[in-house]
Amino acid sequence: MKFRFCGDADCPDWVLAEINTLSRLSSVKVKLLSQVVAMGLINPPFDMEKAEKLFADSKLDSDIDLKACIACLTYIITSATRFNCDSSALHSELQQLGLPREHSTSIKRVTDDQITHLAAKFRSCSLKGLLTIRSMSS
Repeated sequence: MKFRFCGDADCPDWVLAEINTLSRLSSVKVKLLSQVVAMGLINPPFDMEKAEKLFADSKLDSDIDLKACIACLTYIITSATRFNCDSSALHSELQQLGLPREHSTSIKRVTDDQITHLAAKFRSCSLKGLLTIRSMSS
């Protein structure tokens, strides 16, 4: 199956596996972790302390599962931004992959809130963006 947030390609198997891990968290924790990831993408580095505090009282492995959830959310948010996936498509596609509705809504809202900042950051880090900036300054 093809997904718009994956650039009309199939979703990677590792993302499917980590969606199961994400679904074991509460939707509030998914939202907070998504915010940490989005802020880490916009203004590196990631705030690992904040992410570790979110995981402290969960039943998941605080080291392995935390890193896997961060990687999964990074992929989802980055891909949705890169491929300019509209929020309703992202919301429905995450549900099709097995993420609960509330979790999909949390990720969608964070992506909606940060999409302009994320796109600007990715544009400034791309080769095309760097060439545009250099040509403007000369």
